[in-house]
Amino acid sequence: MTIRDIIMPLHPDATAGARAAEDFALALAARMEAHLTALAPSFSYVLSGPNGARLPAEIREELQQRSDEAARAVLESFDARSRALGVLSDADTVRAGPVEFAERFAARARTRDLSVVPQPTKDDAGWGGSLVEAVLFGTGRPVLIVPYVQQGAPRFERVLVAWDGSKEAARAVHDALPILRHAKEVEVLTLHTERHRPENLIPGADLAAHLARHRLTVTARTTDATEIGLAEAMLSHAADNGSEVIVMGGYAHSRLRHLVFGGATSGILRSMTVPILMAH
Repeated sequence: MTIRDIIMPLHPDATAGARAAEDFALALAARMEAHLTALAPSFSYVLSGPNGARLPAEIREELQQRSDEAARAVLESFDARSRALGVLSDADTVRAGPVEFAERFAARARTRDLSVVPQPTKDDAGWGGSLVEAVLFGTGRPVLIVPYVQQGAPRFERVLVAWDGSKEAARAVHDALPILRHAKEVEVLTLHTERHRPENLIPGADLAAHLARHRLTVTARTTDATEIGLAEAMLSHAADNGSEVIVMGGYAHSRLRHLVFGGATSGILRSMTVPILMAH
């Protein structure tokens, strides 16, 4: 299994976080010799003014034109950047609001190996959160979430696998194999709390043995996260050990349209400092 087909979003009003994810996706595509698809939203959803009053047609047309022009500008920039790196690519504009764009992005992602999206932040008006939710729970494909503090090219020499024996974690590990093969060291970390006791979990050593059969260099550790919580313990361990990417399952408490991320998942997304590959 290899990564040959990647998809990423382009935000017309790119924040530093969105730009970090775009640079990461371009560098990853170059490294993996993968094709890269970029979708840029034309956020033409402002159809009414204050108090719900419908905007005049000429104003709505002007807003639409500005949105389309902004999308075209980022697509032109993407094309130049991908050509400079020798990345085969294609790009398209999607006229939609944030939620609809996320759904249409997810639909396209079902025929790709991997999505690369930015970390959701409180300043992105829900755009980032909608994307992560739609891709993680609506594609059957893995998503690589890039923190807004990310700098430099993708590095996969030290990979941390967060393991709890769940099917989501197992799926994430399988989907991450093309990345794990680039690692000099893979660490399988099992975190336990009062609710998740080690005697009730599939041992991380079992997963480590499986990965070793893929000719990976693997270690397995168990850490008590009772005092500080799963997300904090995982991120602290990653920082202490110089992990360059985290692999983990993504969880939700509901399968309804507006999913609520599980505690560990949401905590990780708020505080992440390295790229995280998730699958559900």
